[in-house]
Amino acid sequence: MLPLLLALAPMLDAPADAAPRDWAATLRRDAQALHDDIAANHPGPVNALDPGFVRRNDAALAQALERSARVRDEGGYLAAMRGYAARFDDGHLAVFMADQSRALPVRWPGFLTGFDARGAQVVMTREDRAPVPLGARLVACDGRPADRLAAENVGAFAGRWMLASRRALTGGALFTDQGNPFIARPARCTFVVDGRERAVTLDWRPIDPAAYRARLADTNQRAREPIGARTDPDGTRWFTLSGFNGDPDGADAAALRPLIAALAADRDAIVGAPRIVLDLRGNNGGSSDWSHQIATILWGAARIDGLPDHSYVEWRVSDTNLATLRDYQAQFDRPDAGEVARRYFRTLVDGVAAARAAGRPLWREPDDIGDDPAAKGAAPPPPPTAPARVYFVTDTGCASACLDAADLWSALGAIQVGQETSADTLYMDVRNPTLPGGVMRAAVPMKVYRGRDRGSNVPMEPVHRYAGDMRDTAALAAWIATLDR
Repeated sequence: MLPLLLALAPMLDAPADAAPRDWAATLRRDAQALHDDIAANHPGPVNALDPGFVRRNDAALAQALERSARVRDEGGYLAAMRGYAARFDDGHLAVFMADQSRALPVRWPGFLTGFDARGAQVVMTREDRAPVPLGARLVACDGRPADRLAAENVGAFAGRWMLASRRALTGGALFTDQGNPFIARPARCTFVVDGRERAVTLDWRPIDPAAYRARLADTNQRAREPIGARTDPDGTRWFTLSGFNGDPDGADAAALRPLIAALAADRDAIVGAPRIVLDLRGNNGGSSDWSHQIATILWGAARIDGLPDHSYVEWRVSDTNLATLRDYQAQFDRPDAGEVARRYFRTLVDGVAAARAAGRPLWREPDDIGDDPAAKGAAPPPPPTAPARVYFVTDTGCASACLDAADLWSALGAIQVGQETSADTLYMDVRNPTLPGGVMRAAVPMKVYRGRDRGSNVPMEPVHRYAGDMRDTAALAAWIATLDR
């Protein structure tokens, strides 16, 4: 099986549109288009194991249409569309700005909070004149307890708020104002400072978008270093795998192909190292083929084939999905993409096309899709020498194909360290249609997993949890080196 998991574009701020626009009408048109696209192309509406899916889609549309009466500008449109996607609690069903080069105006009170390791909201970044210090713990604002405030003002528009990783990633937006008309901006808040409560009145003021992005990064402390490999002074072989994008012409592929080739060429030396670190910090997903290639080199195909796996995949059959898959087939029809990928897409397109002609709503992907028929029945190669102790590092953004990597590597004996991962549902492999207003694009899954061991929206917990700043690679590496002493 060679799943194609496309990385979702990050949900950044919206561009400020200079031309006059009826944003309420744009919301109504785009919400209806998203609803109809999901109905026609998402596996959920024809998934007998998810009987409430159609109702969720209808309810999300109804809410967006009702909210359109209060939309006057781009901030309201953006909030309503994000609220639509959040109703599904699915990281693969999302909306994001078509043009991410510009940003909506942002206001803040001079500080931002984030969720600490205990789940408390504490001040994590501030300017000098802020009314509260770093580490101050939020108690309540305007009579609303901190947890309720964050759930209503952030979680309802981010989705998957039940996940600690989601709260950690998006909680920093609590004390920001981008014109969401469906929430009450906090005015007076209580914090605990040095063991005593302190009430503060918030002074909301503009912040430069670039400065805001930097401040927001301070609240989740997520790193994304360039893909590459190194050998540490103690002999540790460290592989930075911060992206698995499946685009063969993309930056991830350009960096991963030579890294994997060098890993294969130097395997004997690498498996003899005192430890191997596979660093997934910053990895949002992409194609799970990259992690499978790495596993094949380190552990061998026989070990992977011997793992119990009762899962399979079904694709939603539609003209739109078939056209998308044919585009992928053309994209991978090249020598450097590999014969496995070419066989995979040929079989995939032929199978979905046949199901479409037969009028079937779902098509089951064969378990041996992409395999070389000539290799069937051949004696497996002898298992390679077992690798050194292997650690893989996860952070709160690890999702999609990053989670597939974590599933596979942990099953092979690698040890997860770092932070709890994100989580995904059983719906995968997205298309990215542009909505009619031209302002936003959507992520709409095309396939559904069956029988996956890890359940829907279930994160992976590290064996060893790291409490430090995940951006400090030197400190992280020093900590990992102590784990096997």
